[in-house]
Amino acid sequence: MNPAHDHLVSRLEAMRAALVTADAEGVAALVDDAVADFTRTPKPFDDPRVVALFQECQEKANRLLAQLHISIDSHATSRRAATAYGDQP
Repeated sequence: MNPAHDHLVSRLEAMRAALVTADAEGVAALVDDAVADFTRTPKPFDDPRVVALFQECQEKANRLLAQLHISIDSHATSRRAATAYGDQP
């Protein structure tokens, strides 16, 4: 563990919390800030806390993205069906 990486751990913990609540907009804002921090921090992945949190966030983000795709596809299918039957969506 490296105290110089504590700010990255904090950012990733905040991102994890936003992912747990499915706050996609919050995650997007946090990602922008995290990318800047990772760029400025030497050897961020030398800290096992950063690696573990990064992997956990990546897994949660992939699940959230899949859920969003399903939701969008479902909505699009409903709109196409309504249009095909002459109803307004």
